[in-house]
Amino acid sequence: MIRIDKIKDKLKDISILRVADELGIAHKGKSARCFMHDDKNPSLGFNTSKNTWKCYVCDKGGDQVTLVMEKLALSYIDACKWLADRFNIIIPEDDGCRKKVFVRKSNVQAKQKNIQTNSPVDVEMISWIVNHAQLSETAKDFLYKKRKYKPMVAEELRIGSVSDPTKLINALVKNFGLERALKSGIVRQNIRGLYLFFYTPCLIFPYTDINGNIVNMQTRYLGADKKAPRFQFLPGSSTRIFNMTILNHISADEKLFISEGITDCIALLSSNRNAVAIPSATLLHDADIKMLAPKNLFMYPDKDEAGERLYNNLNDKLNSYGSMIMKLQLPEGCKDFSDYYLRQFSDNG
Repeated sequence: MIRIDKIKDKLKDISILRVADELGIAHKGKSARCFMHDDKNPSLGFNTSKNTWKCYVCDKGGDQVTLVMEKLALSYIDACKWLADRFNIIIPEDDGCRKKVFVRKSNVQAKQKNIQTNSPVDVEMISWIVNHAQLSETAKDFLYKKRKYKPMVAEELRIGSVSDPTKLINALVKNFGLERALKSGIVRQNIRGLYLFFYTPCLIFPYTDINGNIVNMQTRYLGADKKAPRFQFLPGSSTRIFNMTILNHISADEKLFISEGITDCIALLSSNRNAVAIPSATLLHDADIKMLAPKNLFMYPDKDEAGERLYNNLNDKLNSYGSMIMKLQLPEGCKDFSDYYLRQFSDNG
């Protein structure tokens, strides 16, 4: 088991501004527009001497780890892993902890009867959003005209969209009550009133378990604000495999492609390839690695340092289960599979 406690001091030494840069938080000096609400003026401040951050509107703040947790919607452990991966910090392992961790997981599974109480995600509320998030014309234009995805793929993945935040907030409060809506983290409140944790207009990508039950969602911003985060998870939620149910329907001999992001995954599916998406190799659960290991795995790594690092880390994890992933090269000039997918249309047109 990895020992996060052994690297706490090293994580604290990382510049908070470097963390912000890695997270894609555009800042001018020590100020930035807060990514957690509709921030017209920079209200997020960075203290470079203490390596801390604070938003003076929503009153949230913390250190490097909490910044990653809020921005990427990760647990504490996963945020530490993310930082260690980005800043080349080696996390030591403690073999003696493996048995204890297994017991702890078993105890958690035994308590999952009351999922509403124990889960950081209000699954019922997210399911309601997914079921009512019909695609807007803006969303259809992005998916089918700009990205050239196949409508059947979007329908099977149950992709939706949100255009009117006020309408959604009112519907959630009406159906679930204000207290529960706020407790879920989907609806938030500041001195200006109620707002959603994600930016709109946006796409809604539902995440399911292996049996197709909705467990989480991710948003993809479609607006013109270049400083707004493009992808958002509900803070504190756990990220898993996207399109996990496909693992039930392919044989060990069929090719399965792995992508780092959802958009590449949809491009792969639209090109008639079996595909799943993962958040990153360091954030992938051991249970997910075990599900992937028996498959015939392939990957087109993004043509940058991060893409190569993802492939190498994932392959190392699979090697520990006696598996591997075949590396495929993208054509010259293509930065990722989505770029390659779109280029085929321009070549044919």
